[in-house]
Amino acid sequence: MVRRVTTNGMMMSYKANLMSSYKMLGQISEKMTTQRNFNSYAESPAKASQAFQLRRERWNTETQITNSKYVTHKFQQAWNCMENLYQDLGNSKVKYSDLLAQNGTQGSGRKALGDVILGAADAAVQTLNSKFGERFIFSGADGDTVPFSWGENANGDRILLYRGMPVDEVTPELEATLKETTYVDLGMGMSENNNGELISSSAFNTAITGLDILGYGKSDYTYTDKAGNQKVVKDVPNNLVSVFNELGSIWAQADPDSGALPNGEEDMARIEALEHKLQEGLDQLHERYVTLDTQAAFVKTNQTRLEGLDDTLNEQIVDMEDIDPADAITSLMWAQYSYNAALRIGTNLLSQSLIDYMN
Repeated sequence: MVRRVTTNGMMMSYKANLMSSYKMLGQISEKMTTQRNFNSYAESPAKASQAFQLRRERWNTETQITNSKYVTHKFQQAWNCMENLYQDLGNSKVKYSDLLAQNGTQGSGRKALGDVILGAADAAVQTLNSKFGERFIFSGADGDTVPFSWGENANGDRILLYRGMPVDEVTPELEATLKETTYVDLGMGMSENNNGELISSSAFNTAITGLDILGYGKSDYTYTDKAGNQKVVKDVPNNLVSVFNELGSIWAQADPDSGALPNGEEDMARIEALEHKLQEGLDQLHERYVTLDTQAAFVKTNQTRLEGLDDTLNEQIVDMEDIDPADAITSLMWAQYSYNAALRIGTNLLSQSLIDYMN
């Protein structure tokens, strides 16, 4: 079979091939300009889907890194506050012991003891009311409420309050603050159980409750007197600042001349119980300090892991979306060569066809 090759047919075929070469040159030129393998989902559906998944994972990772930085800075500030608190109260205890040894029987010395201890209690409250940003550090999940403040009981004595509640009185509302949580996603697989409740091990609790650091409520103290009899001091506060406050208040009531205490031996027995609680409270504060330091170290280590993951995801995204410069330049040169060759062929075809037409 003989096929007739006409001028129009050859022109249409040439035009289609020329446009195909021009389109290819334009696509490769666009890749060189944007430095991307594809600029729409339609160009490469498979790679576009994979790139979307990678970008979503990286966005989550960057959010977790931001959370980690916030938690690290908050815990660093809390750690500094607790360090200052421990040093200040520890130094006050040493100073208290020194003054007691030097002036324990003098009225002026005993009142000085009261001033030292009450001043330490006031300084502790100021430290514990520190803020990180616009929120109080030691106020649990309620960062907008001042954690510690001073109030008065029915007898007009100064007492310590936590978010408006007496720390020495155990109530359901007070104990509920110890269970408060503020969870953030730090890349530990934050998820919920079948009941829609958050699995606590999959997130990080950033709430720091002042009561957990200083203690709350009251307890009895048993001691043996000089005669060898066991006696009990009732309702000794467990809160470290409350201990300082009551201890200072007792010494401050001493007679300025004789140094006698209002309730004599009863006050001395209570002072002994408070001194015992004072050391227990300092030990507890140190334990919480170490625990907080351990948590901060975990967050820092986790942040380093997340930053490494972020770099890995970014490399995968670059490999998926960005062009290989060497391959792209080679493709561009070949497309340009093909297009130029098509133009030269077209020049020859068009000139010959025009002469044939004129003839």
